[in-house]
Order: sequence, then C-alpha cells, then structure tokens
Amino acid sequence: MANAGNDSATRFYVPEVHDIYPGMERELDAMLDVWPAAARDKLALLVVPDWQSRFPLDKSADFVCRVAALPGDKVLHGFTHSLGPEFWNWLLYGHDNRSEFGKLDTAEARARIKAGVKCFADSFGVKPRWFCAPRWHQSTAATEALREAGFEGYMLRNSLQLFSGNSASLPALCFDEGERRLRSAIARHLREFTINRLFRAARPFRITLHPGDVSDAPAWRQVKRVMQRLSDDGWTPLGLDEAMSRLGNADAAGRPQAIAAQ
Repeated sequence: MANAGNDSATRFYVPEVHDIYPGMERELDAMLDVWPAAARDKLALLVVPDWQSRFPLDKSADFVCRVAALPGDKVLHGFTHSLGPEFWNWLLYGHDNRSEFGKLDTAEARARIKAGVKCFADSFGVKPRWFCAPRWHQSTAATEALREAGFEGYMLRNSLQLFSGNSASLPALCFDEGERRLRSAIARHLREFTINRLFRAARPFRITLHPGDVSDAPAWRQVKRVMQRLSDDGWTPLGLDEAMSRLGNADAAGRPQAIAAQ
C-alpha cells in the first residue's frame, strides 16, 4: 500500500534507460518491462548513435522505428560511447574507456557532438534536446560545444541542467559497475546502503538502467526490488521536462549551476 505521509509531495523519480543501440533488443525489452506501469511513458531513453563504432543507427531501420515509437524523451548519449581500449579501464571494469566526453578538447567535442546530432536527426527526424555524456563524464569544452549546438539541457551524475540557467538536484542510482565480478559484487552490496538512504530521504532521484544490468542476475534482482519498492511506497515518475518544471531552481544570473563532470 502506498504511504500517504507528508513526504509524498517529494517522492518523485526520473526513470532512465541508457545505452540504447541496435543489437541490444533483448536487454531493451527487459529494461522497458521492469518499470512500474506508470513510469513507462515517462522514460528518458538514452540513445547511442554508433555504439563502439560498430552499431550505427542508420544501418538498423527496424530498430530505429521501434525506438522512435516508444513514449518518452530520446536523449543523445554520446556518439560511440567509447574512446577505445585503455589499460586502466580494462583492469578496473573489464572493457574499453567509455568516458567518451570526459577529457575532450573543444575541436574533438564539437566533432563528436556534430556527428551524433546528425545521426540522431537523420534517424528520428528531430534534433535531440537533451544530452548525457557517457558515465556522466563531461569536460568543460564539451559543455560549451553543447551550448553552441543548441541543446536545451544535459544530464550529470547528480543533477539535470538547462542552459537557460535552471538546475535540478537529482542524484542518479546506477547498477552498472562494469564486467569485473568482484568489483560488481562489492558495489552491489554497498549500493544497498545508497538505496535505503534514497528511499528514507523521500527526496527526488533518478534511476538508471544499463544493458549489462540485465545479464548480471544479482544486480537485476536488486533492480526488481527497487521497482517493487517504488510501487509499494507510492513514488511518482516524472519525465525530464516535468522534473525541471517541478524541481528546477534557476540561477539568478541565468547560468547552469554546474559545468564540470561529476
């Protein structure tokens, strides 16, 4: 039964599905179906135009049509989501360096954003309004390139930002810690403390799902427990624009309140 306490007015969450690209249809099905029914038309759908430089949207018309038909906001999520192989990322996470926009200079950021916008617009018929850097690692140069490209807003690890100056503090709950089993197991146990803290605080937050969550059985069970708790405790899902309208606070100088990556 939903709680009806005084904190019900602040029990909001933003549902997000990350790393959408051709070839992850099974994971996409699972990530769409796991949400409470009320959240399914509120999803932020984070699309990668050319995942790992191997899965371009423009070569997968059926997949694009399917994603285009889904309700919710389509968000540009990098261009390839990768800067290629890198030793420390392999050691810690078991894969390539996926902080695509973390250290880019102005020219590199502009080029990747331009390519991503073109592929997105060619595929979906509209330009993206929102951007989320892979891993939420976004250089200052990337932020300025987004402004130049006409984006309305971008997503950081702990907030949503509009270039108009509006900002909403919304920490992201993430279940993806890469492919190293020991690291993932430790992170999963520590995440229980974060989950309990977020629910006890009864303050708005974001929930982010990634394809790797689906194949990590213990993590996916944790995801399902969170979804059940959202329903049991009467949390209300918000889309990105709703979240900014209800929760945003404008900077008096008309500036985003955070620029650096989280």
